[in-house]
Amino acid sequence: MSKRVEFIYLQQEDCVKAGGFDMKGSMQAVERSFFLHGKDDFIQPGKPVIRWGGPETEETTGRIMSMPSFLGGSDYADDMKERGMLGPVNTSGIKFIPSKPHNPSKHGLPRANAVIIIVDEDTLMPACIMDGTLVSAMRTGAASGVAAKYLANPDSTVMGLVGASVQGITQTLALKEGVPSLKICKIYDLNRDTTQKFIEKMKDLVDMEFVIAESAEEAFRGSDVISTATMAKQPYVNSDWYKEGAFHCEISFWDTPPEALIDMDVIVVDDWGQVSHHGVDVSYRAVRDGFIDESKIRGNLGDIIVGKTTGRSHSREKIFFNPIGMGIHDLSEAHRVYENAKAKGIGKTLPLWDNPILE
Repeated sequence: MSKRVEFIYLQQEDCVKAGGFDMKGSMQAVERSFFLHGKDDFIQPGKPVIRWGGPETEETTGRIMSMPSFLGGSDYADDMKERGMLGPVNTSGIKFIPSKPHNPSKHGLPRANAVIIIVDEDTLMPACIMDGTLVSAMRTGAASGVAAKYLANPDSTVMGLVGASVQGITQTLALKEGVPSLKICKIYDLNRDTTQKFIEKMKDLVDMEFVIAESAEEAFRGSDVISTATMAKQPYVNSDWYKEGAFHCEISFWDTPPEALIDMDVIVVDDWGQVSHHGVDVSYRAVRDGFIDESKIRGNLGDIIVGKTTGRSHSREKIFFNPIGMGIHDLSEAHRVYENAKAKGIGKTLPLWDNPILE
């Protein structure tokens, strides 16, 4: 009897064909994983990280992270259907993601790359091995979009963006999806050419007016929704820049100084345990260094989505969202792309073995 094991291999181009660049779909996947996080129907160990020095070296020397996770959903299938969410996942996976900051300038390569493995829920043999770089970029943007859907003022019209690279693209797509009323995007990037290329690309992808800001402060002031997506090594944000009722999504580590969080009314994360374990995000450092009490962390976004805690209480609140990035988002989005690929016959079927040598 043959014990052949096969899996589907999806290169990045296959992922695109399977809807990997569809932000609406990515946000559905990420909202699903936030929901299941709020329902405690997940397993997500702390991220193992290889660093060549302290946490600050991630932005200079680089890092390698591994993000294993499990997502369920069977017990909440009816609830998810009523909410218009994607269905259960009921399997596990892992993302391997190295990041080398000098790759773009030195090698003409992306800063980060990733590989994702999804296993068969019954045998735990690999069912899919796929490019995870696109999944990772899309789910990061999608997390901000889902957060904005629940935490930004629904009549927001002005977006401020600092950082016009790949993450700037997915942040903009997601925030517009999460807050459809957004009409203007003010962009600031240290590299003017990067900003111009960003505008040329985005004007065909999203219905917004794009305006070049001359400073980070200009991008912040008057903006209802803000995203900082940079490789900054030192903080530059001033809490005086926020307008009343602003929503700020900080996906970088060093843009906002810990003391700025004193002036925020609400602070939300994706998983406080993961944030604390990683020990780098500004929300954790603000608590660690005594600028704010841990009680000021309102909680995890998943808890807000399932109704365990409240999000925005009134339109004047300044809200800071500080996600660490969760493996369950990668798994949920990768599973969505994988299911699409299977339905469309996309990808290559490859053998792991025909018969195992060792049993």
